[in-house]
Amino acid sequence: MKPSRWRLAVCVAACAMTALALPVDAAVSQWFEAHRRGGLNAAALGATSAWTLGAFVWAACAGLAFLKHWKQALLVGATTGVSLAIGSLVKLCVNRERPYKTLEDFVALTAADDASFPSNHTNGAFAAAIVLGAFLPRLRPAFFLFAAGIALTRLYVGVHFFSDVCGGIALALLSSTVALGIAEAKGLLPVRAVEAGDGAGAEESPDAE
Repeated sequence: MKPSRWRLAVCVAACAMTALALPVDAAVSQWFEAHRRGGLNAAALGATSAWTLGAFVWAACAGLAFLKHWKQALLVGATTGVSLAIGSLVKLCVNRERPYKTLEDFVALTAADDASFPSNHTNGAFAAAIVLGAFLPRLRPAFFLFAAGIALTRLYVGVHFFSDVCGGIALALLSSTVALGIAEAKGLLPVRAVEAGDGAGAEESPDAE
């Protein structure tokens, strides 16, 4: 299966997972609430800060730019920004209440003013991680570990339902599929790395050997 078709298939699966998560939303939120630990609370709040995601994306783009891979850096930043903007529009349309406003006796560690669906922290983290992982395959596990950590902390602190997080991942997959389609067309990925004697002077992928 071609990479683009594989990514679309995963996106469809994530959308299906979002729908399947709805019946267990309350149970998942309550499980995380019951398993909070004092030593983890501060760490989770720090990790789930918008500053953490912003610093991750900024550092990734700065690193690519420092290595003179300007197009890749631009695509990472643009993909993340566009995906977050779409997520904000979806929030306005769906207008779902946060768990601590709908679940009886549920206590969150922090609060948020906007709607719950989708989780834009999760959306942005996975959008950046997916595109970065395609450019730098050897670092892909680290990127996905970061994104998964962001998703889990959103559940842990009680500001999102499980389906919100799944929706964020689905949106990130959709945005990154479009972005990576552009990257493939422009020859920016490792699978399209410039071969010896072909396209001299063209920009290679950061991970091309």
